[in-house]
Amino acid sequence: MEFTIEDRIPTAAQWMSLRKSVGWATFPLEAAARSLELTPYCVCAFKDDELIGMGRVLGDCVITFYVGNVMVRPEYQGEGIGVKIMERIMAYVEKHAIPGAIASLLSIKDTEDFYEQFGFGRRPDESHGSGMSRRF
Repeated sequence: MEFTIEDRIPTAAQWMSLRKSVGWATFPLEAAARSLELTPYCVCAFKDDELIGMGRVLGDCVITFYVGNVMVRPEYQGEGIGVKIMERIMAYVEKHAIPGAIASLLSIKDTEDFYEQFGFGRRPDESHGSGMSRRF
């Protein structure tokens, strides 16, 4: 299957459509657009003009990096699209991170193995507690 990978931010409508396709919450387009405007780095996968995958980097992008919204439409999963997206994200992080910086993410249940191939470790471990989040 042919697809293109681009360093760019999708439209709010494209992003919400992709989120819906993977079963994630969607948000009003105005709120989604505001969120996307604050994105320091984004990678998108397209097949023709359809957004079929993406991932974002948030944070100060010097010391703190948060990898989020990594997703691929279900009908295109298993084609290596997520790997290509993560390779681009990790190249961006490695280029901008100073020594001692940290990249973090919250994986969806049962996707931890996917992220381990990019150097992410599971928590808790000897020096870190559990990852935590709060939903509003």
